[in-house]
Amino acid sequence: MLNIKIDFDQESDGRDEIDPLGDLTISDGASTIFAGTVYLDSFLAGLISAYNQSGAAAHVAVEIMEEPHLLLIETTPEGWLSISYENRKIAPQPRQDLKAALLVAARYLLRSLPGLPGSKRNSFINPIREFVAVQSNGDVKDG
Repeated sequence: MLNIKIDFDQESDGRDEIDPLGDLTISDGASTIFAGTVYLDSFLAGLISAYNQSGAAAHVAVEIMEEPHLLLIETTPEGWLSISYENRKIAPQPRQDLKAALLVAARYLLRSLPGLPGSKRNSFINPIREFVAVQSNGDVKDG
């Protein structure tokens, strides 16, 4: 089962509404991609963008703002998705597993920031809000 975990930076109080900072871990139980001290909103928005594009392409590369490496998603002939970042790779997973993990992580991030006054001005959060809204309304788009 695929898991995406968000840990807010404790030293700098990473729950900043404009620049939420922390660590993001993607794991399938056997291998792990760890992105330490990243802007959580832009990284998660990049993952959502790559997921959305992967329905129409066998190979998707997404540039994540403020990050030096590309996030890659490859689609197997069976339609499963493999995530790569910084020479680390997760084994191919069913599309719905990535969608479910993204939804859990996105909801957690949004729940962690809603009462902060500047969060509505953070444009990186908009695609995350849209992803959650679309998935929550049952208008599931897989690509």
